[in-house]
Amino acid sequence: MILSPLPLHLGTADPWTTWGIEPLVLMGIAVAVGLYAAGWARLRRRGRPDLASLPRAVCFAAGLIVIGLALFSPLDHIGEEYLLSAHMTQHVLIGDIGPLLLVLGVAGPLALFVVPRPALRALARPRPRAVMRVLGRPWLAFAFWVVVMCGWHTPAAFEYALNHRWAHDAEHTTMILAGLGVWLHIVGVVTHTRMSHARRAGYALGVFAVGMVVSEVLFLQEPLYSVYRDQPERLFGLSATADQTRAALIMTAEQMLTLVTAAALLLWSHLDRSVVTSAPTPDTIQPSMPAASSSRNSGG
Repeated sequence: MILSPLPLHLGTADPWTTWGIEPLVLMGIAVAVGLYAAGWARLRRRGRPDLASLPRAVCFAAGLIVIGLALFSPLDHIGEEYLLSAHMTQHVLIGDIGPLLLVLGVAGPLALFVVPRPALRALARPRPRAVMRVLGRPWLAFAFWVVVMCGWHTPAAFEYALNHRWAHDAEHTTMILAGLGVWLHIVGVVTHTRMSHARRAGYALGVFAVGMVVSEVLFLQEPLYSVYRDQPERLFGLSATADQTRAALIMTAEQMLTLVTAAALLLWSHLDRSVVTSAPTPDTIQPSMPAASSSRNSGG
């Protein structure tokens, strides 16, 4: 579980210097780095540097850095106390951008090399394998993402999470897991349920559509959350309404950048493959006899 960071600058009046740290989160990041480095090196030693390339390692490291900064930097404190737009920025970082980078980092056979061998052997047994097949279905990841993103942004759940540490930890943890779940299917890492490029594009657009429902609610409603509505100190001079509008814009812009771009790339790949598949091959092209030659031959 992702625990809320402990502030390093207790009692400070400046929210911009309130960094936080949580040893368990740092330990989790360290374990992830160790497992990834071991799997990445092992695959390269087997003569497949193309499957364990430096760009993939950079993506994985960037994903961990994005999630770590979102949880430890002043963004966390400002988002909890002052600005919904800051809180939304944190959510898109830990629930979308960070998971996307992590998934890009483990795409392909590298994902199996990152998992410890004892865990792979355990998961290969019939019962765990059957459970993993169910959990790996695209519709289940989509449903989980919808419940997480819509559920945590309802005013009651949102404010409860702000006031109860265990709920705040659960909010962050489920957002990371939900983001990983949908991006694993969009990128096509889950091999036994891998969809076609066109279906994956539609899947990404479906996730985007649900996100737009949340952002449109933020656009159209009066300030929903009392913690920001009743905050007397207005950072950047933003009113509660303007802050909520910015939060909606941040969510919309980020999901257009990631989900819509992914859908466009997948559709382009689908169309490109369709053109290549439908193109005639030399064996299917029948030679045609010119009409003039054909008539002379018949007349002779």
